[in-house]
Amino acid sequence: MIGMFCVATFPYYDTSTGRNKFKKRPMIILGQADSSDYVTLPVSKVSIKENIDDEYDLEIVCDEYPLLNLNCTSYIRTHKQTITNHTFQFILISKRRSSPQSTSPPQRRAGGRWLFPLGS
Repeated sequence: MIGMFCVATFPYYDTSTGRNKFKKRPMIILGQADSSDYVTLPVSKVSIKENIDDEYDLEIVCDEYPLLNLNCTSYIRTHKQTITNHTFQFILISKRRSSPQSTSPPQRRAGGRWLFPLGS
């Protein structure tokens, strides 16, 4: 489970209605918190580009990870850890359909982008 991407129901505050709502959001699993919860990081498109933190937001280019089904370049928000219940939907991904299995850590590329050598 650790290192897998999943889709989880995630709470957010809707400013247009003034209420809390829920949406499905891609997450990456960092660890197991207890028997039914996981420590996760959200994946977000970050609509307001001034909110992207070069140190903590790791860019994911959707063309490099087609199995994530992202519509646009997104970011792993490493400074926004959350606990997610185990009842989410799993999505198995790979960097490219033909990539070999890898356990290498992510590598920072030139220009601040990161490469995640995920297995198939």
